Formats: sequence, structure tokens, C-alpha cells
Amino acid sequence: MKLKIAALKANGIVLLLLGLLDFIRGITHTFRIEHAALNLAQIDPHPDALVLMAAFGMSNFLTGSLFVLISLKARKLAPNVLLLIPAAYMLGGLGMKVSGVTMQSPFIGQHMIKVYLAVSLMTALFYYICVFLNHLRSK
Repeated sequence: MKLKIAALKANGIVLLLLGLLDFIRGITHTFRIEHAALNLAQIDPHPDALVLMAAFGMSNFLTGSLFVLISLKARKLAPNVLLLIPAAYMLGGLGMKVSGVTMQSPFIGQHMIKVYLAVSLMTALFYYICVFLNHLRSK
């Protein structure tokens, strides 16, 4: 039981940190948009591309706020939210594949996102493994 409680606490902390990271991503995609386009995404700062990056930044502010709020007020939801993050990205990737969208630029930020998704998945799985082990012990 103690391990399950510790795993839930770890999930809440990781979700909080990801929320803070999303605030940074939001700032980068909105207030530092040309820097992000040129140096992180390495795309031409075409006005339409910048509008799409800014829209992504706005959603980063939303997810950051929700992650912080959940981690502080509804920690029991943290493992579920951490599982939803990579699931949402996989669904988006599927949509891009179906639509025939491919990357042409290096998008250096993709490497950080891969770590972000791996941390989300591994932390949530740690919790669910603890729940499963706890269930086995109680039998």
C-alpha cells in the first residue's frame, strides 16, 4: 500500500513538472515564436506557420494549467492523465499519417517531446504496476 501511495505521489509530481514545462513551451511558442521557428523547429518563419505555432503555444498554456491544477487538487487523476498524454500524441500522429502530412524540417523540439512522452508513459505504468502488485499481495 505504501508503494502505491508513493507511486501516486510521484505521478502527481511528474504531472506538475510537465505542467510547468508546458508553460515554458507555451511561452516559447507564443512570446518567443520567431526564435522557436528558426532555432527549434528550424522552419521558415512564414506568417501562417507562426500562427499555427502560436495556436500550439496557446494549447500548451491550457495543458500546463490543467496539469498543475490536477496535480494539486485531484492527484488521483494524475496516472490517467499521464497515460492520456502519449495516447493523444499517438492519435495525432495517426491523423497526420492518414492525412499524408510529413515533416520536412528537423523540428529539433521533437527530441524533447519524445522524452516528455516516455516520462509520461513510464511514470503512469509505474503507478499501475504498483496497483497490480498491491492487488496480488492482498489476495
